[in-house]
Amino acid sequence: MIISINARMIEGPWGGANQAAKTLYGHFSQKGHTVITSLKSKKIDLILMIHPNRHLRVCSYGIEDIQSYIALHPNTLLVHRVNTCDEPRGTNFENKMLLDANRLADYTVFVSEYVKGLFAKKGFNASRPNSVILTGADEKVFNPDNRAEWKQGEKLRIVTHHWSSNFMKGYDIYERLDLLLSSEPYRSLFEFTIIGNVPTGMNFKNTRVVKPLAGLELAHAIKHNHIYLSAARNEPAGNHYIEGMRCGLPALFLDSGSLPEYCAPYGIEFNLINFEKKLLKMKEAYLLLRGKVLECPYTGSRMSGQYESIVKTLFEQRQQNPRAEPGVGVIIRQKLITDTLTKLRRGKELFTRAYEHLR
Repeated sequence: MIISINARMIEGPWGGANQAAKTLYGHFSQKGHTVITSLKSKKIDLILMIHPNRHLRVCSYGIEDIQSYIALHPNTLLVHRVNTCDEPRGTNFENKMLLDANRLADYTVFVSEYVKGLFAKKGFNASRPNSVILTGADEKVFNPDNRAEWKQGEKLRIVTHHWSSNFMKGYDIYERLDLLLSSEPYRSLFEFTIIGNVPTGMNFKNTRVVKPLAGLELAHAIKHNHIYLSAARNEPAGNHYIEGMRCGLPALFLDSGSLPEYCAPYGIEFNLINFEKKLLKMKEAYLLLRGKVLECPYTGSRMSGQYESIVKTLFEQRQQNPRAEPGVGVIIRQKLITDTLTKLRRGKELFTRAYEHLR
């Protein structure tokens, strides 16, 4: 098959959609498929859309480009991976954008039951072909090999990591922990490290802050610790806590979004009222959970295998029931529309650049 993923495959520290796209790109390539990140082929069998907005740095093309391509190649399948929403950022435009783009999809993959339920409430028709595939981390990188041992009397080292500096990633709780470490018994029991970007103006007194890391360097830094903390709000599926658990760290997690769905078997849940109590409970349960978290199944190969199964089924179904190819009139009309939209888009981009230059 020829599979196109609308991602740029950015190297280094970046968001979860980019990491998932790279994992899927590698898997499908290893399975013998031709994987591209553009629409520069007339024989694309399937498009995997990680986000419809072409203006995002992570996206190599957007829903308008996909719509134009499918109009000329109606047998090309579209799988939409829904891995974001407005709720984690407090915005009010992303859900509508995703729902509008999703109307073109032949199949929808949600990254959690949480986000599927959210979009069902927003208007997604759950009777359309869809499933939930939990996100996985590359097990060659994120695994419990050589994770730090903890000795009685030693401080338990807590870690979290975020590419985004959005306050809703949990920085109120991280600041709260930083303050706790100024007093007993917390000062004698715990240490805390944040890897990644922090909100502007936020200063930690008792927390070690490390620049964003990626790949093996990130995994090594996570494994140096004992407990993974996430207080992110409304996460559809956060790579950060998946990577933390895959490195063998039990999770101390907020009751929000998909966190309970992913983390409940491998950690301790807290809310905004009982954080201090559950932090101390984590110390008591640490050795038990340290063994339990080794069962955490969220690997890249597991995730990719589930995608591959769906892709094969969709491809076989389309081969058995192909759509009619467009006539000459449709081709000419679509080319005119595409050319017009391209000119308008280029004009808008040039205007935006000129405006930014003059500011």
